[in-house]
Amino acid sequence: MKKLLALSFVALVACGKRGDPKPPVPVIPQATSDLVVTQRGSNVILSWSYPSLTTAGKSLKDIRRVVVYRQSEELPVSDTLPPVAVPRFLKLSRQLDSIDGANLPSASSGSRLTYVDAPPLHTADGRAVRVTYSVVTEGETAKSDLSNLATIVPLDVAVAPPSLVATANAGGVTLKWDAPQQSVTPGVKPSLAGYNIYRDDATTPLNSTPITATTYVDVPPYGEHEYRVVAVAGNGTPRIESEASTTAKVTYKDLLPPPAPTELTALVETKSVRLVWDPVDASDLAGYKLYRTEVYGEEKKFAAKITLTPQPITATNYRDTTVNIGISYFYEVTAVDKSGNESPAAKSDWAMAPKTP
Repeated sequence: MKKLLALSFVALVACGKRGDPKPPVPVIPQATSDLVVTQRGSNVILSWSYPSLTTAGKSLKDIRRVVVYRQSEELPVSDTLPPVAVPRFLKLSRQLDSIDGANLPSASSGSRLTYVDAPPLHTADGRAVRVTYSVVTEGETAKSDLSNLATIVPLDVAVAPPSLVATANAGGVTLKWDAPQQSVTPGVKPSLAGYNIYRDDATTPLNSTPITATTYVDVPPYGEHEYRVVAVAGNGTPRIESEASTTAKVTYKDLLPPPAPTELTALVETKSVRLVWDPVDASDLAGYKLYRTEVYGEEKKFAAKITLTPQPITATNYRDTTVNIGISYFYEVTAVDKSGNESPAAKSDWAMAPKTP
């Protein structure tokens, strides 16, 4: 009987009622706060950080899509529109496009997402328009708030600057190009405030403010470089530029020779001439090259100059044992750096190995 009661008690405990299940905590993506827009040619480019956090500060794992919203407004003829506010944007904007989660990697550039839009640059009667953008990140169960609003007034920018040429010289790389004469809108004079210069893969121009000339000198690190030039339609932000020019490639290397050696002295010895000179102070010095020129006959006709040291030597002295007795010579020494640049020559006085010791 006791055994039966014990089993009954266990059964009652096992069948006891549990608490109500709690609903899952929604995973809400954190709203984007660094959306920026720029104009490149006739396109507006949106850029923002890749969504990575939830509103709880945890890692955002699953993204269903990112939705892009756009609002366009005609600017009044003689006045400006009020600043764009979120309620007004929510009322007037429309969904422009979306980027599915599977396509986010291909829309990424480094740690940022990009989207390219081609809005109308102005109204049918030629008035300017103001375009405002925002993005929303949608997770599997919830979506973020609107991002910050990014606004731009597109301009009729110039076409890409033509005929870019890059030339390396001792002072740096000189860039030259022609001023564009047309805008991206046929028959409309281009808005042109200057130019920005880009080197290699940089997204920030070399110049801090647009330059108005059609030439620019850059002093880059030694090596191979690529340059692009864009026409700028206006100062400040957002950045409004033309499409980039064709790429100009150039190899920049050290083209400045080291200082010339000094005090080259030819000391005549038995069947030889010993040369000494002062050392050259240069951080990239590779060594010295020596040359000899001979003279013969009463009219002192010169024979061809020969190179005594085809490869640079590091010593500041040299003994020439290939002289012919009774022939007059003069010598030259140059300094050579590690880039192969050769200095002007230092010249010795005449020297002749005597016929008799």
